[in-house]
Order: sequence, then C-alpha cells, then structure tokens
Amino acid sequence: MKKLSIIIALVVAGLYQATAQQVPLYSHYYYNQFLYNPALAGSKGYGQFYLLQRNQWFSIPNSPVTQAFTIDGPLSNKNVGIGLGLYHDQAGQFNIIGGQAAYRYSIDLGSDNKLGFGFALGAVNNRIDYTNINPQDWTDPDLANQFQGTTGYDANIGVNLTAGDFNIGVSVPQIVGNQLAYSSLINSVNGKNVRYGLARHFITNLAYNWKFNSDWSLQPSALIRVVPNARLQYDINAMLNYNDKYWGGAMYRSGYSATLAAGARLAQQFVAGYAYDIAIHNVRKYTVGAHEFMIGYQWGRENNDLPEKVKKTQDELEKTKHKVDSLEDELKKHDKRIKDNKDGLDDDQDEIDEIKAKIKTFDDFMKEYKDGAKRPDGSTSGTGQVYTFNNVYFDTDKWDIKTEARGELDNLATILKENPNLKIEVAGYADQRGSVSHNQWLSNKRSNAVREYLIRNGVSPDQLVTVGNGVTVSAPGLDQNRRVEFKILSR
Repeated sequence: MKKLSIIIALVVAGLYQATAQQVPLYSHYYYNQFLYNPALAGSKGYGQFYLLQRNQWFSIPNSPVTQAFTIDGPLSNKNVGIGLGLYHDQAGQFNIIGGQAAYRYSIDLGSDNKLGFGFALGAVNNRIDYTNINPQDWTDPDLANQFQGTTGYDANIGVNLTAGDFNIGVSVPQIVGNQLAYSSLINSVNGKNVRYGLARHFITNLAYNWKFNSDWSLQPSALIRVVPNARLQYDINAMLNYNDKYWGGAMYRSGYSATLAAGARLAQQFVAGYAYDIAIHNVRKYTVGAHEFMIGYQWGRENNDLPEKVKKTQDELEKTKHKVDSLEDELKKHDKRIKDNKDGLDDDQDEIDEIKAKIKTFDDFMKEYKDGAKRPDGSTSGTGQVYTFNNVYFDTDKWDIKTEARGELDNLATILKENPNLKIEVAGYADQRGSVSHNQWLSNKRSNAVREYLIRNGVSPDQLVTVGNGVTVSAPGLDQNRRVEFKILSR
C-alpha cells in the first residue's frame, strides 16, 4: 500500500506540474463560448443550456471521460447576464467534480461594439476512488476507506470585446490557485498530506465572423492556453456556417489532435453537435481518437430570426439612405462649383476682354510711334490721349518698379528717346484703402518712381511731367487700381 500511496502522490504532483487537463478540454467551445469565459454568460441575447459528453482515448480502459452542463442567459437588462456551469472529469481512479455560478456585465461602446466583464465563483472536489484499482492484498487496512477526497473553492474571471464581427476575450480559470490537501492520504516519503494544486490557466479566444452574404459565413477562431511551467497549447479552427442553422469544419489542437466537427439547430430551438478527434501523437498507436457530443436547447429566440433580419434590412436601408444623402450633398457641391466656375469664367472673360482692349490701345500707341507717329489714315496721334500700362502695377502701399513692368517701360523709353519733342504726363493711382491724403502721397510716389526709371534709361527729364491722382476706381481688382497711366501732352 505504501507503493500505491507513492504512485498516487507522484501522479497528483504530475498533474500539478503538467496541468494539461486540469481545466477540461472541449471541442464545442466555438459554439458554447460560455464554457471557458464568464464574460460571455448570456451574451447571445437569449437563454440556452447544453449537455456535453466527451470520451477521450475511448479504446483504452478507464480512459478520460468528461461531462459538462451549462446554462446561461441575459436578464431584462441585456447588458447583464448570468450562468451556471457544472462538470465531471474522470480518468481511472481520479474524479473531479466542479461547478461555478457566473455573472456578466457589458458596456455598450456603440456601433455594434461591446466590452464585457465576467466573474464566476464555485467549488471543486477532487477524489481518488480505490474501487478502480486491483491491489494484491484486499485486506490492506488503507483500502477500508475506499475514497480519498478534498474540496476547495474556485474562481474564474474574464473579459471579452466584441467589435463588429471580431471577438477577442481573455479568461483566467482557477485564478485563486488553491492547494487541496487529502486529509487521510499521507506521502510516505515526506510524511506530509498529499496535495492537489489548482494551477492558474490563462485562456485567450479570438474569432472573426466573415460573412459571404446574408446566409453563408466562415468563422475562423483560435484558442490559446497558457499555464505556468507547462507547454503552451493552442487550437485553430474554422467553421462554415449556413444561416446559423447548420455548421461544419475542422480544428487543429497543437501536439494533440486534428478534429472534424458538425452541428445543426433544429426547429429553431434544439441544438445537436458532434466532434471527432483524430490523435496525431504517439497515443494514436493505441487509440483511434475521441468523441464529443453536444445537445442543447435555446429559448427566447423563437421569433429572433425575423427581427434580426428586419434589423439587418433596416440597417442596410439606413446605410443606403446615408449614402444617397451623401451623394445628394456631393451633387449640390458639384453644382455650386460648376456655377461658381461659370461665374468665375464670365468674370475672367470680362477681365480678359478689358486687358485685351488695353493691350490693343497701348500696342496701337507703340506702333504709331515706331512707324513714325502716323495713323493708318495719315494723321498723327493727338494730344490728350491717355494710355494705360498693362503690367505696371504696384504692391499694397509700395512704389517699387516690378520686374514684369520693365518691358513696357523700356519700350516707352525707346519711343521717347526716338521722339525728343514728345512730352507725356505720368499719372499714379492708389486703391480705395487708406486715407485721402495718404493715397495722394502714395500715388505721387508711384508716378515719380516711373519718371525716375525712364530717366535712368536715357529719357530727358523735360519730356516727363508727374502727377498723383490719388484714388480713381476704374477696375474691379484692387491691384488694377494701383496703376500708372500716361497722357500725351505735346509732340
């Protein structure tokens, strides 16, 4: 019996170190998400309960068997949900029975985004059943107490974010990490009570609902389990779903199995599912895999499909309306731009016509004097005629000669030098901003700046008279009123 105690102690210690199945493995968590995360209790918006039976390595005697029962649903406030989970896990002489009650509260983040928080509190009982062993001596007094058991409390916390069709959650089963001592089972090596340690599990679930159309969708997901001092384990699966009534797909569980699964929802309320694990490690030499069955019942969604479709249709109509409104706004903006551009083109055309007229007037003047001051009818250009420069404009409150103005002034200087008897009046102007006295002074500065430029280019001072005319609005633009004109005084 001492050998048996040592073996049991080693097995329990091994379970504590490996912790591969302290929290039972399930293949139907993709459908019953409440199995691992209390933050998903009642999150579907209707009530549901499920029964699961998992037979692992079923061709091996006393192989692990797991049963689970869950029930969850929302309260009248849809942001609150409650649930209850019970499970029985048995492997040979080891039996674990556990149960937890869960509470979930969600925060609505808008735009189909929700953040849920969950907490579950319960108890776990771990028992060793001597009736499942074959001792050499049935008269051993230790066999009089056929069951060795220990019980402790357990807790689980979780958080889950739903963002549109994407879902991510984290839960921590066995977060307390209790050490459960067998009061009547002594380790003959160290003389202490054999203990069963509940190791914390960190479980992350990720899923995405990829909708092809209103009926078909593909739901890839992953589950990652992390336990201190144990190898990381992950599941990757993908389920093809038709109208949330029929589904089927495959899963890969790292270092353990490949799984095929299928299920159906019947008569709007009843659910049935089946998963078959194909072992991919060395155990496959001795077993063909594992079976897992799920049956369930859902209530509060008898008429849930129709409102959901109506809501989808309303959402689509609302989106379409927004698109139409946006297009109408864009059309109005385009119409306004077209109208503004047309008005601008008309204004530009008027300005172009005015400039062309000025260019023609000045070009006519230039041509007359370059051709000997003769008009086409043989007469000469008379005195008193006013000519406006096309490019001789000034910046605000400035009288500097710009580079673009020099070409016309150079041409005028050439004509004045070729016709020494030609005498002109250079008149400066200002725009309507500023006081009368300031504009008078500024216009004088501009006419004198043109006079000095012409003198520097060889024109006799006697040919030039300057005058400042202040403000005379003759053009729509302010810059066009900051101009210089000249008038022929004598020839």
